[in-house]
Amino acid sequence: MCCPVQPRAFPLTRHFIERRARRQLREDVLDFILEFGARARAAGMTHVTVLERDLPAAWRHSSLARQARGWIVLLSDQERLITCYRRGDASRFIRRKPKRRMSDTQVQRA
Repeated sequence: MCCPVQPRAFPLTRHFIERRARRQLREDVLDFILEFGARARAAGMTHVTVLERDLPAAWRHSSLARQARGWIVLLSDQERLITCYRRGDASRFIRRKPKRRMSDTQVQRA
């Protein structure tokens, strides 16, 4: 296997600390998500989630890749960790998010 992921320093909000503890997101999995995760801008924040197909071959079938599957980490514009949560369809959810919000707004105006 490849060398271990080096932790990155991101400022944490109190909300993030509480959510990470409640949802049991381990430090090494968080570091993996931040290192290898795909970033998508949606709903005014940066959403980071791991797409296994985009991982380096050495990491694709690793234990960390499996554990990172489905996690979404939100970053503010200042690169502060805001919150984290888990969804089975994380990448699809992020791609769909702006479209759904736009259609909800259009329905409210009508």
